[in-house]
Amino acid sequence: MYPNPSRTFLDTVGLEWTVREIASPTLSKTLSRILENDRRRGGWLVFESADGDKRRLAPYPPDWRTMSAFEIERWCMRAAPVPPAPERRVEDQAGGPAD
Repeated sequence: MYPNPSRTFLDTVGLEWTVREIASPTLSKTLSRILENDRRRGGWLVFESADGDKRRLAPYPPDWRTMSAFEIERWCMRAAPVPPAPERRVEDQAGGPAD
């Protein structure tokens, strides 16, 4: 297990992003139940930009910690935008996005 499951990188336009891993063993019992049939059940990556953009990637590449900034940016661009909290709660209760 890695001691710090996060990292930062600069994208091609110079914007700083922080990537955090949300691993399945750390999910609460309630969240595990909500995500029972969701692809996020195995965990996900959260990408947060310095200007407030937030994205979620599930499933995610297991070697994300060692990828180059270019490679991790490509995964970030594939990640689904995360709506603001009230909308996100409705989406999670409904079983997640259909994408």
